[in-house]
Formats: sequence, structure tokens, C-alpha cells
Amino acid sequence: MTIETKTEPKRKEKSEGAKNGPEHVIRDGGIAAMIWRRESTTGFPYYEYSISRSWKNQAGKTGYSQNYFSRNEAQLINVIGQATKWITDAEARDQAGQAEALAA
Repeated sequence: MTIETKTEPKRKEKSEGAKNGPEHVIRDGGIAAMIWRRESTTGFPYYEYSISRSWKNQAGKTGYSQNYFSRNEAQLINVIGQATKWITDAEARDQAGQAEALAA
């Protein structure tokens, strides 16, 4: 089982309402967790993740699905665990940065 973790480069916003890409992506085979940094309407920042499964049919067509097979269980558990840990660590880094900024 190969596990790939990578940080996606942040995309520049094209317009005021445009959204940035994922903050971080965790992959295990065809299963991926995309971690997003969001901000509430009150300005509170938070992280959330979405999960997808990539697929390819016999004709070579590729795509993504939010439906999973029972054989994906270990990969799903793995990427969910890693995404949760990444978010916990990122929130701790954010809080440390805020405390440091207030102390300066």
C-alpha cells in the first residue's frame, strides 16, 4: 500500500468570490482527502475535509466518485485519520501563531 501526502500549492484568486484550492491533500491509492481552510461569516477560520475516490474505466475514461466499495475501508480509515491529525496540527500551529502575534 502506497501512501502519498502532499501539500497543494495555493492558487491565486481570480476574482473576489473565487475559492482557493485545497490546503493539503492526503492520498492512499485511489482514495484522497482534500483539506480545505474556510472562514465563517463572522471571520472564524476553520478546516474541513472532503473525500473522493478516483476511477478509470476500461475505455480509459477517468473521474471521481463519493461512493466507495467495501474494499476501500482500510484506505478510508487511513486518509480520515491522517486528515484529522493534519487538521489538529494545523489548528495548533494557527493558535501558536496567533499567540505569538499578540505577544509581539
